[in-house]
Amino acid sequence: MALVDFSKFSKKVLAAVKGKLTTKETGILSRLFTRVKKRNTVLAAGLLSALKAGGSTKRDTDRLSKILERANDRILDGQKPFTAAEKKELAVIFERANLPKKAEAKFTHNVESDSDDLLISKITESIHMDKEKKFEFIPEKKMKTKTISLPEKKRERQKGRRA
Repeated sequence: MALVDFSKFSKKVLAAVKGKLTTKETGILSRLFTRVKKRNTVLAAGLLSALKAGGSTKRDTDRLSKILERANDRILDGQKPFTAAEKKELAVIFERANLPKKAEAKFTHNVESDSDDLLISKITESIHMDKEKKFEFIPEKKMKTKTISLPEKKRERQKGRRA
């Protein structure tokens, strides 16, 4: 499996172009890398969340991971990412997770048309991440709610009327 560590890759590229590009051009390249990383992280999180919300099993998720690992290897070899059998398998995985056909079609189209090994790497990496680290980029909002019983509500309303 030849997954690409995008952070290391972008650091290598930025180090290699240091002194060869102007400061402005290096900044543009850095922002492009940041944008690609964010895009892939959001897409990976969205896909995995949709699969989980749709009721995808651990077996389906593992199967998706294996399909994506093979697709990544094929992309790096200059071939098409998915075989016909794998496309059918992807359709079954998406169908079991109750995802629309459009989501499956868009996913396979994006991977095939862009030969996006970076996106595949991010999705596969997200599947294998520890649960504690999973999607740590999304801030958690802690909500405190106060539950009030019915008699307390009546007392509060009465106090409000008297004042």
